[in-house]
Amino acid sequence: MAGAATRVTKAPEVRREELLDLALELCRTQGYEAMSVEQVTRAAGVAKGTFYHYFSSKADLQTQLVRRFGASLFDHLTTAATTAQGTAAARLRVIMDAAAGYKSRHAGASQAAFLYREENYALRHRLFAEWREQARLVLLPVITEGAADGSMHVASAEGATDIVLLLWLDAADHVWARAVRAEGVEAFIQVMVEGSASILQAQERILGLPEGTFAMPLGPEVIHILAELHAKLDRNQS
Repeated sequence: MAGAATRVTKAPEVRREELLDLALELCRTQGYEAMSVEQVTRAAGVAKGTFYHYFSSKADLQTQLVRRFGASLFDHLTTAATTAQGTAAARLRVIMDAAAGYKSRHAGASQAAFLYREENYALRHRLFAEWREQARLVLLPVITEGAADGSMHVASAEGATDIVLLLWLDAADHVWARAVRAEGVEAFIQVMVEGSASILQAQERILGLPEGTFAMPLGPEVIHILAELHAKLDRNQS
């Protein structure tokens, strides 16, 4: 019939990714807690039945958002871990450089500041728990090898991995919280640089490595990346 609306049919994976993209944008603009299934379906122009075809609930949507958020990052780190050469300490440096490079090149990673809004606490908590388990899969074999080849000096590979993960996630979380409360871009950069240096120094000591093993080069590129990140901050999160 002339003038009738044409129903747009999309491949299942395309539709699923579209729903995840829209949900992520709603998390960014108003927070996970405030987001509703109805808002997602309205933004996508689909019925609720379509949503529940891909996700059993809002909690399931959260789970899939979390898994997607870190999937490409940890694929990247796993590749770095398996292709790096040299001692375990040298390989760990390659992994850390790969993580830093990934974050600087991928907008999704560099714009993750919205996760620190209070209304996204549940999403961030789930995300960090997932990242912790994924990072352990990459980190533990390297530290175990480091203890075996003598490039790292630890009482226990498992225990050292636990503490390094605390530095990577929990300590970094505290540094970020202080940085977003800082007044102005220069103060933000100073907190981030000094906090990161302290985390790297602590990691060296935990792994029994010489001071400076993980020293962070502080060049114009690093300053530029931090300044860009400051410009994207959600001022409501502090």
